[in-house]
Amino acid sequence: MKTAGKKKYNTFYKTRFSLFIKSYTAYSIRDYLKGKYKIDDSLTKSQLYECFSNKRAIPEISRLSKALNLNYQLLWQFVLLGKGRKLNTKVSSQEKIRAYLAVESEIITLKNEREEKESIIHEDYERALLSPAIERAAGNRLKNIKDDLVFEKRLEELKKQYQRWYYETAHEHKLPTLVNFPLILRLIIS
Repeated sequence: MKTAGKKKYNTFYKTRFSLFIKSYTAYSIRDYLKGKYKIDDSLTKSQLYECFSNKRAIPEISRLSKALNLNYQLLWQFVLLGKGRKLNTKVSSQEKIRAYLAVESEIITLKNEREEKESIIHEDYERALLSPAIERAAGNRLKNIKDDLVFEKRLEELKKQYQRWYYETAHEHKLPTLVNFPLILRLIIS
């Protein structure tokens, strides 16, 4: 009976890590650390291992690992090597998970688009990114609707559902959201 519990535990943390590395928080932290430590994508894996042979050389990863209760080695590989874990197909087929990933993907896209145009204030992330990201993710889901009134009605319903699912998934898997992002960033940088 213990092995069934352990398997469920391992599956939860694998899923949690896979969802985290696809999130805006992970994307931003990885971007920040790559810039701070001048990690270039052109470096080979062996060169990276050489530069950071002591895997404890990056204290921010250690603090992030402790703060979010994520595996240090997996985080280290994600930040430095860009390695991630694929999401289990059973999990990724769940509607809530797909909605969460769609919203996170749109947040990253919006952030990149806005960064190209102008600099935005870090504390304004939730208002500036979450609502448009949810709207875009919900809009992408609605296809082949020719009537504008029907589209608007379905879009409003789907936006509410996506927002609920986004927060439910984040809560269920203990993932950071845009609300927590400034706190996490201050925690690992300090």
